[in-house]
Amino acid sequence: MALLIKNKAGNRFSNPQTGGGQAVLDQWIQVSRPALTLPASTTQQIFRVYGGRVLVHLLLAEVTTVIEGTDPVSTVRTTRLTDAGALSGTVYVVASTLDMSSDEVGTIYTIEGDGTAILSPQLAGSGNGSTVGPWIMPQGQIVHRTTATKTGALKWDIWYQPLDSGAYVISINTATAEIT
Repeated sequence: MALLIKNKAGNRFSNPQTGGGQAVLDQWIQVSRPALTLPASTTQQIFRVYGGRVLVHLLLAEVTTVIEGTDPVSTVRTTRLTDAGALSGTVYVVASTLDMSSDEVGTIYTIEGDGTAILSPQLAGSGNGSTVGPWIMPQGQIVHRTTATKTGALKWDIWYQPLDSGAYVISINTATAEIT
């Protein structure tokens, strides 16, 4: 799915000869990962970026099966991968710990990409909750880590723009371990 944004605030270029502006279109591509159970005290890939860098506008998760009531703490992180899929960089935390205890179906978490806590609805309010701009993701993996084996399931969605020709994102639709 693609989302086109026309006349985004601040992105109109004026034409000095006619005095008029020129509209700019942004295209956001959406990729969804179907709901899977939480990783059991481990790390699972949720998305892979191929072919270069992408600009991540929004990354969020939605609870689809109630999360067990005792301390399943989550983090989201990224690592750069080579074209062959081998680890080639440092692990970066793009969203730090959040206690998801007893979160109900429909709860949405926003990943800001700046290493701060994952935003839950209580913090996010009625908007998407993001207080930072988009973030750049190199070719690599986006992973979700939990620190306890608990019941529950999440569905993930990402909206992005390719920065390099041929860059794209795929969802990892099975319980696939992080490449280390």
